[in-house]
Amino acid sequence: MASVTTKDDIDVLAKPTPVQNKKYVIPQDAKVLPPLASLCKCELAVTEDGLAMVIHTKPLPEGIKWVEYDMDLSLLTLVTLSGSIMELGIKIHTPFVKPLKLSKEIMMVQMSADEKNLETMYPAKLVIRHIGI
Repeated sequence: MASVTTKDDIDVLAKPTPVQNKKYVIPQDAKVLPPLASLCKCELAVTEDGLAMVIHTKPLPEGIKWVEYDMDLSLLTLVTLSGSIMELGIKIHTPFVKPLKLSKEIMMVQMSADEKNLETMYPAKLVIRHIGI
């Protein structure tokens, strides 16, 4: 049986995870695209051991270079190859917090509009931001 994570299980005083690589910094003048959830049906799936994927039903405006998970704001932000940013646009539920923190990458999975066929799938680096506010 899967364990259930509650807000009491999250250590908000834990030492934040430092940014390992400076190449994963969003430029100040990054173009902001509409949230993915406003463009198509999308979901976030995460297993207990940290395997994560964003599933969507329409092509993205461009390829994703990396994905940022801000633990403090509970936001998942997609950063495109050109440096534009796009929020996922859906709530990151409490049971996803701990397993998502374990993830190193996230699979970007496009399904057909009828959700029956896989169209594309590729991994994107997942960067965890946690300041502890």
